[in-house]
Amino acid sequence: MLAPVLARLDGLPGVARARADGTGTYLRLDLHPGAEPAAVARAALAALGPRAAELSPAEATAQLEGAARGDLWLAADEVLGLSYLEARILSVRLPAAVERRLPLGPGGATRLAEAVRAVLFAAVERVHAEGGRESPGWFFEAWPALAAEIATRHAAGGGAAGPDAAAVEEALTSALG
Repeated sequence: MLAPVLARLDGLPGVARARADGTGTYLRLDLHPGAEPAAVARAALAALGPRAAELSPAEATAQLEGAARGDLWLAADEVLGLSYLEARILSVRLPAAVERRLPLGPGGATRLAEAVRAVLFAAVERVHAEGGRESPGWFFEAWPALAAEIATRHAAGGGAAGPDAAAVEEALTSALG
């Protein structure tokens, strides 16, 4: 996850604030006055490991030019907000995907959206509190268990009509599978 990586970069000499773009693909380092950019870059690359690479000036400019127009670049203490946003997006998209495969009955899509939101909020809060995960693929590894929890919560939410938890779980699992 991004927050621990950004926090580690924030601790490097010369770094005033580390930020990541909304995808977590690119990192930006805001430097303290008088910091030596080349030395900070070397320290950051060493901290990030062998897969990290410094962008060329043209590539860096291309990535950063949207920031002035509102492109999000998030600091360590802002990354959880991005996780909440991602959970909310999934809470809209997943019920629609499930309902294309499986009629959810009256109010079922709304109940499923709330179940998705609640379960994913709890999951990202837990992962952030634990300091993140090594692999960005943690979510897809956890998805079957999360889908089961969402389906159980949806079924417990009531409604006489609608599919059972196993059918919802299967539809959720295949929606992101």
